Amino acid sequence: MDGQSLERLGHHIVSRRVALGYRNRTDFANSLQFTVRTLSDIENGVRKASPGTYAMLENKLGWAPGSIETILSGGEPKELVVKLRRDVPEPRHRSFTTDDALADASTEELLLELRRRIIRPRNRRRDTWDDWDDGLEPQGYWPEEK
Repeated sequence: MDGQSLERLGHHIVSRRVALGYRNRTDFANSLQFTVRTLSDIENGVRKASPGTYAMLENKLGWAPGSIETILSGGEPKELVVKLRRDVPEPRHRSFTTDDALADASTEELLLELRRRIIRPRNRRRDTWDDWDDGLEPQGYWPEEK
């Protein structure tokens, strides 16, 4: 095995990693529980890795077993069907149903409803001592009821 074969393998790994949504090496290395240095050496064609490391890479990249050996001997990897990684995790629970009125409302309607709820008339009866709208007078006394 020569250096060109290892460089070719590294190129394939980087291309597939990016296609799967792993834009940086660190995230991909962490997902494999590799050190960034190990992954860097493999991607740059600096060294050959163990069969176990190659098996983990094949699995994570969605390649059929033996694809790395095929690449090293001049062939192309056989890709398996794999779900692409998402940058934003999917929510675990939906907080609303699809027939919910808020889900179907436009942004403008939502903003108008929010404004209506914030700026509602303040002519309610004051029930408690801390329910005064204006607070204390500048001199520190409570305002007299009107």
